[in-house]
Amino acid sequence: MILVRGRKNQRRQATRGSMGGGGYVVAGEETVQPAGPSRREQILACALELFRKQGYDRTSLREISERLGISKSGLYHHFEAKDNLITSLVGPVIDRMQSIATSPPASVAGYDDLKAFLVAYIDTFIDNREVLSLLASDVGVRNHTRISQRLAAANDALYLHLIGSEPDLAAKVRAAQVLIGLQGAIVRYAAANPAVVRDVCLETALAALSS
Repeated sequence: MILVRGRKNQRRQATRGSMGGGGYVVAGEETVQPAGPSRREQILACALELFRKQGYDRTSLREISERLGISKSGLYHHFEAKDNLITSLVGPVIDRMQSIATSPPASVAGYDDLKAFLVAYIDTFIDNREVLSLLASDVGVRNHTRISQRLAAANDALYLHLIGSEPDLAAKVRAAQVLIGLQGAIVRYAAANPAVVRDVCLETALAALSS
């Protein structure tokens, strides 16, 4: 009984010693034990996996909860509906796209600003390449009422940011080719070495837009 109580006390001390910075200290140990992903993060990761594998429309909340071994009420505590899941997955990517479009206009900026714009654009999609793959392959996600308008607006803002207010036809064609081509390359090689994909994408985009 003493040993059992000792283990319980140790667990309680570990919980009380939560550091809030991604780890906790276990009683009797000096090292910080890494904290695992939160339940919300686990749900999002599981949902993304199933959405990509079998489609957004064909995936139910019941399947997600069963895969994670939690009750539906436990899932509802974090996400009230499947709509909330998909917008939580895609929303941060759209937010980053819109943020990039507020940087110094690449159409009138110098080489360094153009490079910074492309780096931010490429990194956004490489960092979120699984979500980008879902958007590219799943019509149901792209046409989702809470996503489609925001996504279209963000893409338009990026395109206009790159071509400027009075572009000629050549500038329009180059910009469309580069932005669409970058997304396509990152989706196609989503499982490849991201550093190589990033370097090649940046090199070819800069060459196309600097000509």
